[in-house]
Amino acid sequence: MRRPALLTASLRPRRAKSAAVALTAAGLALGVLAAPAAASKTAASRTALPSPTLYGTKGKVEPLGAGQQLHLRVYLTGQHAAGLAAAALAVSTPHTAGYARFLTPAQYRQRFGPTPAQTAAVTSWLKAQHLTVTAMTAHYVAVRATVAQADHAFGTRVSQYVQTVTTKGGTYTIRLVAVAGGLSVPASLGGDVAAVTGFDQTAAPGSSTARPAAAARAPERAAPAAYRCSHYWGQHTEKIPAAYGKTSAPTQLCGYTPAQLRRAYGITGSRYTGRGATIAVVLNEAWPSMRSDANRFFTANGLAGFASGQFTESFDSGWASSCGVQQKREHGNPGDPEEAIDVESAHIAAPAAKIVLVGADCANQNAPYETIGPRELQDMLDATTRIVDHHLADVTTSSWGYGFSAADAAAWNLVFEQGALEGIGFDYSAGDGGPLPVRSEGVQFPAGDPWVTAVGGTSLAIGSKGTAVADYPWGDHVAQVNPGGTGYTTPLPGPFEGGSGGGVSVFPEPGYQKPVVPTALATHNGASSPHRVIPDVSADAGIQWLVGFTGAGGHQGTYAQDNEGGGTSGSSPLIAGLEADAMQAAGHPLGFANPALYLLAKTPALTDIRPVSRTHPPVLIGGSVETGGGSNYLTSLGRDLLPLRTTPGYDDVTGLGAPSLSFVTAFPGA
Repeated sequence: MRRPALLTASLRPRRAKSAAVALTAAGLALGVLAAPAAASKTAASRTALPSPTLYGTKGKVEPLGAGQQLHLRVYLTGQHAAGLAAAALAVSTPHTAGYARFLTPAQYRQRFGPTPAQTAAVTSWLKAQHLTVTAMTAHYVAVRATVAQADHAFGTRVSQYVQTVTTKGGTYTIRLVAVAGGLSVPASLGGDVAAVTGFDQTAAPGSSTARPAAAARAPERAAPAAYRCSHYWGQHTEKIPAAYGKTSAPTQLCGYTPAQLRRAYGITGSRYTGRGATIAVVLNEAWPSMRSDANRFFTANGLAGFASGQFTESFDSGWASSCGVQQKREHGNPGDPEEAIDVESAHIAAPAAKIVLVGADCANQNAPYETIGPRELQDMLDATTRIVDHHLADVTTSSWGYGFSAADAAAWNLVFEQGALEGIGFDYSAGDGGPLPVRSEGVQFPAGDPWVTAVGGTSLAIGSKGTAVADYPWGDHVAQVNPGGTGYTTPLPGPFEGGSGGGVSVFPEPGYQKPVVPTALATHNGASSPHRVIPDVSADAGIQWLVGFTGAGGHQGTYAQDNEGGGTSGSSPLIAGLEADAMQAAGHPLGFANPALYLLAKTPALTDIRPVSRTHPPVLIGGSVETGGGSNYLTSLGRDLLPLRTTPGYDDVTGLGAPSLSFVTAFPGA
């Protein structure tokens, strides 16, 4: 199966964005990424904080018991907060005096980290409010409090939003803990507290933990003949029922090999293979056979795997007691392909780079009502924070996405800005489901954040000589051949099965996008002020490639190769690997890459992905991961769902486009 970049159609309710959620984090001043906007002061000399309620939360507001226990985090702004974002942008923008003059983690802490006086002031106030301090880090103070204590301390009403949801699997009552009204601290602490998070991680009494059953695909009806897969685009052509004026079509790909992808992206024979760079992969899983699986896979394909010390793992103290149990399950359950996709795809693109798996804790996995929950967002933030605090990597790739609140964004942006100042970039999958259902946060997080590089998807056609013969926007529709082989069971092009995520976020438009992104796109055709649009850049996602891992094909404890690579779970590590190659060529880390990437718009370094003809789209016949193993489907490529639309130039399906053969050497210093 293709992993959907961990993007689920969440059953967790969401509330429409209110004026109180002004996104103080990652705000923009005159089109330049700026520090969090100055929080407003209330009449009682208190400073309003970003809302901790998830965007789109809705339902009947009911009181929560005054004695209900909450576990919260109070994030600290640190010193010189007003200049943090500007400094992070300065080191990330080519052709400026500060470009690539990065800080070490120690220098960052000294210049921008919270001072002992700030930490002491916040901690003293929390204790005075009868909140129990449970932990302290360089970033936050963790506290335990009752609802009544939190209400009094933060000038709010902690409540539960109750919503009834009816699906094919039944009717469910969802209770989400959030706040009603604003959230604030005394004005004397307004410059010290960035956000308070954790309200939505509280389990409300009476919540149903049942999940609706997944919609089952209708049993496949046998095709009149099997369609053999092709090892390169157009290797085999088969007769098909008439479609778009065609009576034949090339067959689906068997799965590109690592050598094919390396040649297509110009890595084969290149001097630049990521040597000297380190790529971090953040996941809340880790399989003990990852390195041996990868080495077995690359050896079988005639390529070098990981040398000693080239692949490492980083876990915090709580990992063994949470995620560690997953390692022990390997021989009892089929392996999950996500780690193999991320790690092996990064190695395909940067064969000499080091790769470190940064494991997030798993204690909060599978929160009620959804596969991905806010408690996992916290665990992922902890893992990401570990990267910047210890400079574990030069670029990070992650293949997941969540709903979020303004408070979440404020906490995450402090880490992203720290990473930018240290020369660490962050790449996130834009998602595999095309446009999200109508939700007030617009696109998934963190991909939609202006401090990260959102990676979308294309469908790369690699020809018989190993070079790209075409590259299409990723947007697949499939229609099954009928039993008689005379037509299709649904009208063409058939239902949408997968495509690049994208769209307009709730974040204001960053300065690097202003000269490139069409105003009509950023403003919803003039209906709003300009906002950030994703993706930023794209790589192959729609045509799968082979990965090797234990459990491939669903075989318990058995190693195999399978065409599991793909989706934006694959395109993100491909881009991270190419950025590692570019670091070697430039002689320095790229850090936060977006300002440099947008300077490459309309240059030979990026291939503009053009729209396909709706009346004569490219097609493939056969089976794919999208058809559940069915072999008799016609896939129409290149058409994502509206409102996403591929256009010449920047668009919300493929962003700036895909890396060309000159991408790696296009950055300053190369």
